[in-house]
Amino acid sequence: MKTKWIVAMFCSLTLLAVAAGVVLSKNQTKPTPASAAVQHFQVNGVVRGLEADGKTILIQHEDIPGFMPAMTMPFSLHGGNGNEFAPGDHVRFELTVTKDDSWISRIEKLKTLNALATGSAMAPEEKQLEPGDVVPDVTLTDQNGKTFHLADFRGKAVLVTFVYTRCPLPNYCPLMSKNFSTLQEQLGKEFAGRFHLVSISFDTDYDTPPVMKSYAQAFTKDETSWTFASGNKQQIQSAASQFGLVYLPEAGSFTHDLRTALIGPDGKLIHIWRSNVWTPDEIETRVAEVLRPKSTLASAGNKNTPAAQRNN
Repeated sequence: MKTKWIVAMFCSLTLLAVAAGVVLSKNQTKPTPASAAVQHFQVNGVVRGLEADGKTILIQHEDIPGFMPAMTMPFSLHGGNGNEFAPGDHVRFELTVTKDDSWISRIEKLKTLNALATGSAMAPEEKQLEPGDVVPDVTLTDQNGKTFHLADFRGKAVLVTFVYTRCPLPNYCPLMSKNFSTLQEQLGKEFAGRFHLVSISFDTDYDTPPVMKSYAQAFTKDETSWTFASGNKQQIQSAASQFGLVYLPEAGSFTHDLRTALIGPDGKLIHIWRSNVWTPDEIETRVAEVLRPKSTLASAGNKNTPAAQRNN
């Protein structure tokens, strides 16, 4: 009996040890939330352009396996100065990507050429509209497959931005859509029925109305004040060129910059934002200047004058 008890105890301890080993193994291989939320990629590429402030650098880069195909893309530069580089420089850089942002965290110039030796630069921008110009009408297709005209929204403040649904960088197209989602909620509190948002895709082959419909559902539950538009190549080119948007197809993806425009109720262009640094609050203020009565704006401004503050 004692022998059977010892054997049973030994077997139990053995099973516990094996179970503990399995649990420990799982805990050791399972990534932590923090490590899973941040990705780092080592990439080679060629500098194709620079912003004057040295904080944005245009790089034609090689394929990033499992993340992004080879393309030419503007990147935000953290912890460095883009003015230290020149078009044609071959570089190696670390791309850091989080859920909501991406940037180059480290970059160095290569003394020897990498495999990526040549490529096309950005096409020059066509002459774009100026504030005060009447925005030409464009025919597009909404997320429900219905044809509409940009002029259909005359009488409202209209915000137009450009995206494509497969954009891999969180601080480009996805950020534009997140900002529009915030704007829709903020503007709806005071200007319901008096504004309209339009997101136009330039990926004419992939972003069909059903794709845009699915994309829309990720950002809004109210499609009455937000249209997700697609169209043929000629229609999209017509819409993009008048706002100065540059987009070039590359290996199933796109090289592109960003444009967000505010059009007044009279159909005239008010302002174009040419990057991703604008905020929903900034645009809400501009829309309010358009839609609020001038007497209301003057009254609000007078409250901030020194005389008004003394009287209060």
